[in-house]
Amino acid sequence: MKDKRTSPRRNDLILAVVLLLIAAVSGGAYYFIHRGPAILAEVTIDGRLVETLDLSKDQEVIINGARGGTNKLVIEDGEIWCAEASCPDSVCIHQGRQSRDGDLIVCLPNLMIVKIVAEDK
Repeated sequence: MKDKRTSPRRNDLILAVVLLLIAAVSGGAYYFIHRGPAILAEVTIDGRLVETLDLSKDQEVIINGARGGTNKLVIEDGEIWCAEASCPDSVCIHQGRQSRDGDLIVCLPNLMIVKIVAEDK
C-alpha cells in the first residue's frame, strides 16, 4: 500500500528546489546585468568621504589612514588597486585590481574603504 504522507513531502521538496533555482538564476542575472564599468572611486577613512577619484585618469594617490597608516592607490586603464600599504597584513594589496560598479578595496587597520561607483551619486 502506498504511503500518502511521502508524496506531498516529495512534491514540496521539488517545488522548493525549483523556486530556489529560479531565485538564484534571477538574482545572478540581475547582478551581472547591472554591474557596469565604473567611472569613480570613493575613498572613505573611518566612514568619512575624503576623496573621489576619476578612474579615467591614470594617477597615483597616497591616502593617510585614521591611525597614521598610509595606502598608495594606483589608477591605470580604468582600474584601481592598492599598490602599497603600511598595514601589517597587506590584505588590501592582495585584493587586486578593481574596476566594476560595487567593487571594494578595504584596509581595516587604516580604516580605509574604496568603493567603485558607476556614476556620481
